[in-house]
Amino acid sequence: MQFLTPLAFALAALAIPIILLYMLKLRRRQTQVSSTLLWEQLLRDRQANAPWQKLKRNLLLFLQLLILAALVFALARPALQTKVVASGSVIVLLDASASMNATDVTPSRFEEARKSVLALINGLTNASSMTLILVAKTPQTLIAAESDSSLLKAALTKAQVTQGSADWEAAFALAAGATRNSTSPTIVIISDGGLPESGLPSLPGEVRYIPIGTGNDNIAISALALRAENGVPQLFAEVTNYSAANRTVLLSLYRGDELFDARQLNISANSKTSVSMENLPMTTAVYKAHISDPADANKKLDSLSQDDTAFAIYQSSAARRALLVSKGNLFLEQLLASLPGIQPFRALPADDGTLQIPNDPFDLYVFDGYIPAELPKSNLLLINPPTNPFFEVGDVFKEMGEFQVNEHALTQFVDWKTVHVLQAHKVTLPNWMSVLIETDDNPLVFAGETNGQRIAALSFDLRESDLPLQIAYPILFSNLINYLAPPSAFDSSQALQAGESLSLVPQTDAKQVIVSSPSGIIYSLPPGQNLFSNTDELGFYAVNFVTETSTRSEYFAVNLFDEAESNISPRESLQLGSTSITPTVSQQIGLQELWKWMAGFALVILMIEWQVFHRKPLRIREAREVPGQAPSGILGANREEAIGR
Repeated sequence: MQFLTPLAFALAALAIPIILLYMLKLRRRQTQVSSTLLWEQLLRDRQANAPWQKLKRNLLLFLQLLILAALVFALARPALQTKVVASGSVIVLLDASASMNATDVTPSRFEEARKSVLALINGLTNASSMTLILVAKTPQTLIAAESDSSLLKAALTKAQVTQGSADWEAAFALAAGATRNSTSPTIVIISDGGLPESGLPSLPGEVRYIPIGTGNDNIAISALALRAENGVPQLFAEVTNYSAANRTVLLSLYRGDELFDARQLNISANSKTSVSMENLPMTTAVYKAHISDPADANKKLDSLSQDDTAFAIYQSSAARRALLVSKGNLFLEQLLASLPGIQPFRALPADDGTLQIPNDPFDLYVFDGYIPAELPKSNLLLINPPTNPFFEVGDVFKEMGEFQVNEHALTQFVDWKTVHVLQAHKVTLPNWMSVLIETDDNPLVFAGETNGQRIAALSFDLRESDLPLQIAYPILFSNLINYLAPPSAFDSSQALQAGESLSLVPQTDAKQVIVSSPSGIIYSLPPGQNLFSNTDELGFYAVNFVTETSTRSEYFAVNLFDEAESNISPRESLQLGSTSITPTVSQQIGLQELWKWMAGFALVILMIEWQVFHRKPLRIREAREVPGQAPSGILGANREEAIGR
């Protein structure tokens, strides 16, 4: 045994005043009396209360000295030499990827890894330090070059396992950076071995590997996807058996909360099987696949439950269908054909010259100088319209004053300074329509929404202006079309992995974007932020685009489709560069401190001393009060208590 702070033994000198207090007697005030006949007891007290007395055996004195000795030993920090994995400058890479959720060790692999880190902390010497790096999708340094074990343990407590993959290359870069100011560093990798089999560089210093986990019992949904074939969605699901035994599972498929298919799959060891389904409904829906035990759905299927469920999203209108109803307008035809995400169609004239509008539904109808007898119940773009049910159309005016572009989401980046308009119609607008561009209080471009139907209109003919020749033309019409037929803000057909960011392109009139996670956590994106990064949970997310009059929702899924995480079989060795790292054993000599045990022992003795001190006067009084004899009085009691102390 050795003592890390031996100077603390100087505090043992505190035993001297404790002993002196027990040798010091009580002193009383001298009083002259006329006779000592009645004061014989007082005379005996005077003889007994000399300043000092012989030290007698006393339980309280023994306990108090024992408490002092325990505290002095604790402050001296006694320590025993013990074998440890690493000492000196230690950098720990703690695996927090999804596979560390496996429960083949109790309670989980991550908690077992946490115990290994705790053992490393307890084995650090006074001259050692530790850097703790949590390896996840975005690795982070929890604490750097710290020797205080309490701070290290506090940082370890904050470490949490994730549900996604780990970026080991970034983690190795952090570890390499932590060794720059260290001499003879030791890097300890605590993981179940889910590192890339190749491509990882060598690490500076000595590298040690502590494997976590014991089994490979896991079956996973390794793929779930939806695609449209001739406009009809098809579903593909794949299940992989990573265990060493043949398994039978029940695959259940849901559309929303409704179960629409369930089938039993027999999967050989280390193999996979797939399922395809066709002719699914063409409506937007969230699909879920789940595998379970055929005999008991509530029974635990394997050691890793994170990959037993997967989600896929089908968005009904990936390409927006726009119908142009016009007797001929090359500008509009070219514009609709050039806009991304727009599938343009054109209504053909009949033999009598009238326009034939198809019965198929479209996301957007563009009427150029024409209004049919019955308008479709859809969003409309009206260009130089005649009489219509939405607003009043008046006479033509040609005198154009200064153009005014009102501030609105639909006029963003629209420069009207070089645009000229030959003539336009005067219009009278309802309250639900907003004027976007006007001249002398005469609206030229306006838009609004009524009864869930969006309407945008131009009060002039494009061919009677030079707007199609200006840069404002594609910008304005792109804003209007995105407002009338909002595009998908993201590609919902591609599932993300936990921790990946999602790029959003909100519609132009979206005032707020609110994202709801699978567990119900609400995230509100500030204006202008088009990147959502809080995708740590597995499941499906709802993205709500809030406008002044409505809310539109889209969905995306986050799944664990990663063979490195689902294959939970522990690795026997790691390949770093040209070096093979095998599981380590305790070789270096460390110190196991005992001060906590000494401090706890002192606390126990203190509690015993407190009990003895409070019970002793009671025993003395009971001994004095002999049956048939009067109490000796206050003076006698005080004298006996003084002698007893």
